[in-house]
Amino acid sequence: MELIRKVVDFNTKANALYYRFTDRPHYWKVYQGFVDEAVLPAKDVIHLGCGPLWFGKVATVPLDGKTIYAVDPDEEALARNPAPQHICAFGESVPLPDGCADVIAADHLLEHLQNPEAVLREAHRLLRPGGRFVFTAPNLLSYSGLATHLTPQWFHDFYVGRLRRWSGSKNAKPYQTYFRMNTLWAVRRIAKQAGFRVDKLYTGVDHPAYTVFFPGIHQAAVALHVLMARVEALAPFRITLTGSLVRE
Repeated sequence: MELIRKVVDFNTKANALYYRFTDRPHYWKVYQGFVDEAVLPAKDVIHLGCGPLWFGKVATVPLDGKTIYAVDPDEEALARNPAPQHICAFGESVPLPDGCADVIAADHLLEHLQNPEAVLREAHRLLRPGGRFVFTAPNLLSYSGLATHLTPQWFHDFYVGRLRRWSGSKNAKPYQTYFRMNTLWAVRRIAKQAGFRVDKLYTGVDHPAYTVFFPGIHQAAVALHVLMARVEALAPFRITLTGSLVRE
């Protein structure tokens, strides 16, 4: 274990090179900005596929006076969420009335949707006109997205679960992925079909995480991430997609 820790510490130092050679905003900061912009004037917010994550850790604006619905099909994960309103449901069928929400936020959910078209149609039903569906998710066309999509579930259970436990995450269980709304083109197509207008769509890069156990490979990944961040032609292949869709 001590050897592994030393390898991780050594590789992590290479991450500083990414921030030295690029100033591209971190995807999570961009996502929080999109969320804050949508939530500030809102009254009712649905945090879709939230797991145990309290929405107050996502939004940075005050939530006083707002109704926050935590929606997730995993009862165990939902039980750890401190939100006062819990709804155990899949995104295709949320037991709330039409036009009940101003914002739906979905962080790291899209890749797990077997039928994203149905989820976006349900989001359209739940949102008031002009409401926003805000999301961040991995990009299928990134090298990490392709690797995730092409490796079997048992590998995710073993490797990703171990990586999360190593980092101290309490949510160490990797869920099944499908990546059916995880490219720039898929987002635009499915959003339009469901009655949404794409207002903002950002492609993000950060320092690499999944290569941190592998000396040499991790340093090469850092260099690749710098290249992706600096070359706009590589935008479709960046690591994350973050967007804000407007319900029409």
